[in-house]
Amino acid sequence: MKFVKLLMPLCAVTLTTALFGQDVLPIPATPEQMHQITVSRASTHSAAAAVPPITGSTIPTWSYSVVSPIDGKTYAGQIIGANPATKPGTTTVIPTVLVPVRLVFKYSSTVSYIFDPTVTDAGCLGAGNTGFRLTEDSPLFNDASFVLGGTNVGTTQYIDAFQRANFWNDVAASGGANYHTLLGVAPMPLQTVTVTSANTGNPHGTVYSVSGLCGTNTSNVNAPGLLGVMSLTFWDSTARSLITKLGITPNSFVFFLFYNAVMSEGATDVSANCCILGYHDISGAQTYGTGDFEGRDQTLFSGTADTSALSHELAEWMNDPTTNNPTPAWGHIGQVSGCQNNYEVGDPLSGTLMPAVKMPNGFTYHLQELAFFDWYYRISPSNGLKGWYSDNGTFKSDAGAVCQ
Repeated sequence: MKFVKLLMPLCAVTLTTALFGQDVLPIPATPEQMHQITVSRASTHSAAAAVPPITGSTIPTWSYSVVSPIDGKTYAGQIIGANPATKPGTTTVIPTVLVPVRLVFKYSSTVSYIFDPTVTDAGCLGAGNTGFRLTEDSPLFNDASFVLGGTNVGTTQYIDAFQRANFWNDVAASGGANYHTLLGVAPMPLQTVTVTSANTGNPHGTVYSVSGLCGTNTSNVNAPGLLGVMSLTFWDSTARSLITKLGITPNSFVFFLFYNAVMSEGATDVSANCCILGYHDISGAQTYGTGDFEGRDQTLFSGTADTSALSHELAEWMNDPTTNNPTPAWGHIGQVSGCQNNYEVGDPLSGTLMPAVKMPNGFTYHLQELAFFDWYYRISPSNGLKGWYSDNGTFKSDAGAVCQ
């Protein structure tokens, strides 16, 4: 099993374990600054052939094979949807099951802290809003106008707008108005998960308190300034059990939604193992993901608000559904402090936001900027929109030399 995770450093804030601990915890370092080196083009990926979907699933995929000029090696993988180079362009709609998760961090029989995406948090989200409803109404699942670098890439969902921009030259050549990869969302009932915490004998989570954040709730549900941190191992086992319980099949993608709660590897200690705001994975033929709707607008996690972590994971699932599409090694950028060698479109730009999008519900959404295919494989000039290597133009050149 291979997790592909969104990791984010905390902003420069002081955290204490809620009501129980008094120790001030150190804050993880911020990501290193990005570097870029230009190389010349030697091949193209546009001749990819159609392949069967992931075995055991009817979700359509297309294959690619590309020789990277940076090392002369051939790389092949699968991407969700239809090949953008196929004429005429086609529209694919992927069944997407959205599951809200109520996390109950239980400290004792009488003390618990609850993080619930279906409960309002007026002090952070505005009156009447919940993380779940705002996610349903977001540009992840609804149309918005996306004009990137002065080019109208369509009135559509954000991940589709990114894919169109990602393969812009192919999309335009195949009849661009018709090419789309859309998420057809199906909401599920709220699922409650109890997370045992300190003093329970088998702790799987810890709640931290942060001063100076938004929030006016007076109960223990979505209380102001609290961050729930849960063991990734515990959650992933729980997620797989929920997939079985809910009767979800590999013919749909399932996404679990948290509110103001994250994960950690190993002990739930923010000084060493936190914070994982989302991930995607595959079990057999079932693809699935998890993400945090972050109610504190860029005040707890730098460059992270509302649906930005969700956009990161949804785009990465679409471009690397089996989590093992290989690339030449790249790194020392975004959330990657070392080297990484897979096609994960969010990781090099974690914490970098697109221009905010205001939707008809009156809420202003934040979405993460994402890196193009040719950035990873060092293809020049880029097949992407405006010759860019990311959808808001932060990357104007590719990933450069093979990471060491």
